[in-house]
Amino acid sequence: MDIQEKIQHTALHLFFRYGIRNVTMDDIARELGMSKKTIYQYFKEKDDLVAKLFDVQLVANREMFEKAREEAKDPINEIMLITKGMEAMMKNINPVFFADLQKFYANMYKKFQKFKEEWGCDSVAENVKAGIKLGLYRPDLDPDFVAKYRMAQIDMLMFGNYFSFDKISMHKTNELLLDMFVCSISTVKGHKLFNHYKKIQEEE
Repeated sequence: MDIQEKIQHTALHLFFRYGIRNVTMDDIARELGMSKKTIYQYFKEKDDLVAKLFDVQLVANREMFEKAREEAKDPINEIMLITKGMEAMMKNINPVFFADLQKFYANMYKKFQKFKEEWGCDSVAENVKAGIKLGLYRPDLDPDFVAKYRMAQIDMLMFGNYFSFDKISMHKTNELLLDMFVCSISTVKGHKLFNHYKKIQEEE
């Protein structure tokens, strides 16, 4: 890991833990054990660092989704693999991070929404089409509508004020939303497969 990557890795860890606004360049330098001057050789200001990190994360998320599609045994398994990747990330994120992104970094928030609405919707719609063909999802579903519904769930999780996360963590909430989503679109065959992956004993 070179110096620039080390700066990005450390900054992202701090932003996730404390929120973007609560972390200063001094905090990042202190955590790294280097001078701010060194950081400014790679990033002209904090906003420059945040923008770079945001672009890197979007690429990483797209790669995670593509990997899940390649490795998945079926559409339900694909959604579970993606959610598992999201949960691994969310375990380390303070919800303040998303609030800061929405309130103080409008351009990056809009870029995330565009990524979600374009790439995310397309990915879920293709998943739904494949699931219908395999008899895992209900045949009466409109793939585009279902995709937008799933994106609305994610938006509600990250940027809505519906959950306080004091009793149920963000990553656990994400898991519950996935359960509700998959169960709402699955056939009996799909339900059984979903329960099989979750190692849930079928009830008669």
